[in-house]
Amino acid sequence: MSKSIQNVAVIGAGITGITTAYALLDRGFNVTIFDKNRYAAMETSFANGGQLSASNAEVWTHWGTIFKGIKWMFEPGAPLLMNPKPSWHKYSWMAEFMGNIPNYRTNTVQTVKMAIEARKHLRSYAQREGFDFDCEDRGILHIYNDPKELAHARKVNQLLKDGGLERDELSADEVRALEPAIKSDLIGGFYTKSDFTGDIHLYTRRLSEACARRGAVFHHQSKVTHMTKSHDGVDDDWIEYDSAQ
Repeated sequence: MSKSIQNVAVIGAGITGITTAYALLDRGFNVTIFDKNRYAAMETSFANGGQLSASNAEVWTHWGTIFKGIKWMFEPGAPLLMNPKPSWHKYSWMAEFMGNIPNYRTNTVQTVKMAIEARKHLRSYAQREGFDFDCEDRGILHIYNDPKELAHARKVNQLLKDGGLERDELSADEVRALEPAIKSDLIGGFYTKSDFTGDIHLYTRRLSEACARRGAVFHHQSKVTHMTKSHDGVDDDWIEYDSAQ
């Protein structure tokens, strides 16, 4: 971004767009936010689980994901499905995905570091603006009933530790002591005390209000239709949009 650029457009008023807008305001930029909905956080950020979990920072670019993806293609209730219909965009993306498998370790460690910093920023923004988002500081527990999955989790745990995350391995009895509601058969688990959960919809709405107080301009019910690019960014008449307001 050129140092001369003072006006920034953020397209989308979900958790990513709003936190980005807030960070830009901190840096002295004039921020305009466009969103097609009537309010902030009305799509993916509306009913998201709200985990702030650095313990889930393992990247997917490893062979285990490829094998699972192939198996899931034949399971109607699979957690992730891919339509095998040919598409240049789809298959070029898959080739790029597989090309990053050698970077699995490095990318996982770096992602952990970013996740830890993201948790800090989310908390600090809420504290600075004085709002609550139903934060639950009870950690996040992962449980396992498959020895292979547990063995993989141990390898991942070392990468998480290399990224600066403290995460404890628990025996089956320790898991049940921590969470008595678990009645299923299991062989162990991992507990990350520093992870937490919260109402991401509430968080995004409150932070969007803080952005407005700090001078951000919102265009809700607005769909971006065109942007004009120049050699050093986007022109002054940079964006066109349809508004239902």
